[in-house]
Amino acid sequence: MNDPNAFRILIPTSDLAALAPEIWLAAAGTLLLLFEAFLPRLRRAVPFLALGAVGVAAWLVAQPAAAHGAFGGLVRGDLLTVGWSQLLLLATALALLASRDFLRRERLASGEYEALFLWCAAGLLLLVRSAELLTLFLALELLSLCLYALAAFNRGSAWSTEAAIKYFLMGAFVSAFVLYGIALVYGQTAATSFAGIAERIASGVDSPALLILGFLLLVAGFGFKMSMVPFHAWAPDVYQGAPSPFVAFLSVAPKAASAFVLATLLVLLDGSVISDRWPSLVALLAVASMAVGNLFALVQRDIKRMLAYSGIAHMGYAVIPLAAIGGTTEFWRPLFVYLVAYVLMNAGAFAIVSVLYRRVGEQHSIADLGGWGYRFPLLGICLTICLLSLAGIPPTAGFLGKYLVFLHAIGHGQLWLALVGIAAALVGVVYYLRVVYVLYMKPEQAEPEVTPRWTGNLAAIAAAAGSLAVGIWPERLLGWIETAVASLAR
Repeated sequence: MNDPNAFRILIPTSDLAALAPEIWLAAAGTLLLLFEAFLPRLRRAVPFLALGAVGVAAWLVAQPAAAHGAFGGLVRGDLLTVGWSQLLLLATALALLASRDFLRRERLASGEYEALFLWCAAGLLLLVRSAELLTLFLALELLSLCLYALAAFNRGSAWSTEAAIKYFLMGAFVSAFVLYGIALVYGQTAATSFAGIAERIASGVDSPALLILGFLLLVAGFGFKMSMVPFHAWAPDVYQGAPSPFVAFLSVAPKAASAFVLATLLVLLDGSVISDRWPSLVALLAVASMAVGNLFALVQRDIKRMLAYSGIAHMGYAVIPLAAIGGTTEFWRPLFVYLVAYVLMNAGAFAIVSVLYRRVGEQHSIADLGGWGYRFPLLGICLTICLLSLAGIPPTAGFLGKYLVFLHAIGHGQLWLALVGIAAALVGVVYYLRVVYVLYMKPEQAEPEVTPRWTGNLAAIAAAAGSLAVGIWPERLLGWIETAVASLAR
């Protein structure tokens, strides 16, 4: 008991290096809070310091030190998770760029906002790099707590407060689902690591019904984060009330990370004795999300609510490849490409909305955009590109994503699912082009209340240019994802 080293916990340097991106983001967020407290006169530099921190995290993610098998195999570091992590950091950077002008306009400037974003990013990276259920849950809770705070960040707006309460209550309920699902899976497999769970499922479990229930609860939890039907009811109200730059992040980053986790969970079940019905379940979720999302978006007159329902539909398109895993890794290719396109086009659309609409939480009427394509030509062009990409019109990234998703479904004997997706996409074209029509064909209905500044314009340009670049020159992205998927088999 007198040994000074008796209670010392020794963590290998290699393990700490593997978690360097998450550690850096958590530390950078804390430093930004201190910077705000002790150097308030330099407040204007905080958004750029936050962007720099995201850039450093992107560099750390790409380093060989982030290797597979850290912490006894609890943290992944394969090439696919590296790419997903970079995608999440891209979404974070776009939202931070769009936030600067919004915060100044609403007089909400505070280092807390950027710190919460960096902690969100840390939770997202840990979520996709987790190879164990408890680590996964801790990452999910870190992410969720920061999202709740950001949803309520505009403390002077009743709309924002209402959005945060709705999101918190639903999110807390779903967190209980996830935790109970983890308990059931552990009870049947005596393992929390993905490798251990897969091995135990392959050898058989005592009560398959309880294992199925556990996985159903996990699917429900991450289906909520993806705002898929029937877990979607929170999305339109939260998107409308929360700060628009934050919605640019909320609408893409948690969904992309949750899609990765959902795919990983389904891979664990693939080929087991209880795997027969899961493709049908995923197909049902996809069809319901595409139908409900597109039909409800069609009747919306508020652009944020329209984008909220369209996001529900897009998650339906995204999970189509998960309905035909079939013992291969081919599904990762269309899933990743679609999510890259979705991050660029949807984050770009919300970033532009945050620039053009001053009123927080109130109606963001599509009719108010009348003639603004000429009043703000740069933002009008960028919004048009993002909407065309969301509609799946070539030569944008959205067209490439839909093409690969539907091609995968057809190639794996699910022609019916591809046809449903194509029909749903045609419905989506109507309401996206309606916004473009109002931008350029309708007379000006309302006097703009804002003057766009360069950071908001930069976020819009980056998203629109990225959507075009991926659609016109997809070779590099497709080549990389082929390499990443091939590395999983080794």
